Amino acid sequence: MSRMALDIASYHLCPWTPHLWMMLIPQLPLSADFQSIMLLPFQAMKAAISALLSNDASSRAAAYGYYSSGLERHQAQFHRLVPWRKHRNLPSILNLLLMSMALLEFEMMAPLATDSWFPHAYGALSLLEQAGPEGCQTSPFFEIFWHLRFLMSYVALSTRKTSLLGTQDWMEVPFLHRGKTEFDRVIDTLLSPDAKLATGNGFDTSTDKWETSSGRHSTESTAASLNRIAGSEQIIRILVNLRELVSAYRSEDSSERQISLSGAILEDSKLLLSQPPLSFNIGLQVISAVSLVVQYAPDSLQKQDATQLYAYWHGRLMLKP
Repeated sequence: MSRMALDIASYHLCPWTPHLWMMLIPQLPLSADFQSIMLLPFQAMKAAISALLSNDASSRAAAYGYYSSGLERHQAQFHRLVPWRKHRNLPSILNLLLMSMALLEFEMMAPLATDSWFPHAYGALSLLEQAGPEGCQTSPFFEIFWHLRFLMSYVALSTRKTSLLGTQDWMEVPFLHRGKTEFDRVIDTLLSPDAKLATGNGFDTSTDKWETSSGRHSTESTAASLNRIAGSEQIIRILVNLRELVSAYRSEDSSERQISLSGAILEDSKLLLSQPPLSFNIGLQVISAVSLVVQYAPDSLQKQDATQLYAYWHGRLMLKP
């Protein structure tokens, strides 16, 4: 299973998502019984990747078969381990979290319906809550928290609802010993409407500069800056512009501003999608952004453009049941 996890992780790696939880699987002391259960969603993802690359019907059928079996085992496992709610049994919580995240990853690659991965995300979030923000300071909980944080930012934009990840403790405590990147700070602003005010940080999409409590600085200012990595400035702009688009939509801001934001998102999305090699993780992130343009853009031509872009890349990056 460890080798399969690393192989699948290689398809999801991208420069601005360095904390990939799947990479930690070989280091975890998982029981043989649990590994046999955990193997099912990984087999599903492996078969899904094969089906996407080869357009093979048998691989597609196998992928959904593995997923169905994994989901059934996960539900049974969850019901057997209900007592962890009272005793905060971290090993049991971790096992359930790993399964939830693996099933979620498959649903993102091979959705049974629009946003069908949302229930897995909410389930993982409820499990993460049991670990608490302090428990998410160390591996592997931090990596799971970090990845789920990004996914829940999309949920927040799509549903216009916040979660516990948008609270101050959850935005600060897990990062106490690690610090935050520009990408992390942008996610803060997506998870909580008050994050920008609370941290004193803001990202100017016109200049690619951060405004902080100590003054303005470029995202190119340090060697560790994400913007030294090709494409990271586009994903940051996409996320910030999505936040602004949703905000403008909710406040019934001028249609000109909404059109401008939608156009900028589509431009950066097309740029990222045209850059080879395209990992599944990057592709899934970007087409999720495009789907939000379909949802919020006021201009019919932009909606049509976004719909066509989404349909094209959805067919290339996502498996159909």
